Amino acid sequence: MNDTSDKKELKNLGYEVFIALLSIMSILDMFLVWLPGLGEASKQVVVIFQTFVTVIFVIDFIYRLTSATSKSDYFIKKWGWADLLACVPFLRILRFFRIFRVYRLMRDIGPKAIKDQLLYDRAGSILYLTIFFGLLIIQTASIFVLNVEAANPDANIQTPSDAIWWSYVTITTVGYGDRFPTTTWGRIVGVLLMTSGVALFGVFTSFLANTFLSPREKPKEADEAAPSGVAGRLQELRQLLEEQEKTTATLKAQLIELEDALGSDVPANR
Repeated sequence: MNDTSDKKELKNLGYEVFIALLSIMSILDMFLVWLPGLGEASKQVVVIFQTFVTVIFVIDFIYRLTSATSKSDYFIKKWGWADLLACVPFLRILRFFRIFRVYRLMRDIGPKAIKDQLLYDRAGSILYLTIFFGLLIIQTASIFVLNVEAANPDANIQTPSDAIWWSYVTITTVGYGDRFPTTTWGRIVGVLLMTSGVALFGVFTSFLANTFLSPREKPKEADEAAPSGVAGRLQELRQLLEEQEKTTATLKAQLIELEDALGSDVPANR
C-alpha cells in the first residue's frame, strides 16, 4: 500500500486511537466474563457495554465504507469485511484487525506526523480519550461495586442498571444520591470513582480551554514530515555532504586569498 493510499485511509488520528482502544477493551471483555467469582449481574454489565461498543463499531464500518475512495478496495483489500464481521458479538476476536491497521498506519506516517496531528487537534484527541476512559472507568466501577455490594442483602445497588446509573452520576460529579454503596469496599470504589471523575473531566476542560485560547497550527503533511528509515538516513547524509562541500570551498577560497597576500614566499599547496 502506497503512502497516498495510507493517508486517505487514515482518519483523524485521535479517532483511530479511540477505535483501537475500544477494540482492545472489547477483546479483553471476551475473557472477563469467564473470570471465576464474577457474578451474573457483573457479567450483564459487560454485555451492556459491549452492546454499546458494537453500535460504535457498526457506525465506524459505515463511516469507513462511505468515505472510502474505492468501496470494493476497502472491503476486500483493506479488511473491511473483517470490520463488518467483527460487529457480530461472537466474532469480536476479528477486532484484532482494527488494532493492526491502526498500528500499521501510525508506523507508516511516522512519529513526527503523529505529533503534528495531535498538537493540531488537541481538543478532538482529548475528547476521544475522555470518552474511552469514561466508558472504561464506568464499566470497571459498575462491575466492582456490584461484586462488593452483593455482600449486603440490603444494598440498594443490586442490578446492572443500578450500578451503571450510580457510576455515571458519580463520575460526572452530579451525585443524585438515589443510589449509593453501603459496604466499606463499595465506598472505596466510590472514592476512586469520584477522584477519577474529577481528574478526567478536569483534564478535558483544561485542554478545551487551552484550545480555544491558543491558535492552532496547521500540521505538516506526511510528505513534509521528517523522513525515517533508510531514505531518511540517506537524505541526512546528503545534507551533511552538501554542508561539508560548502565548508571545503570556503576554506579553499580563504587559503587562496592568504597565499596571494603573502606572495611567492609561501609555496602553493592546493
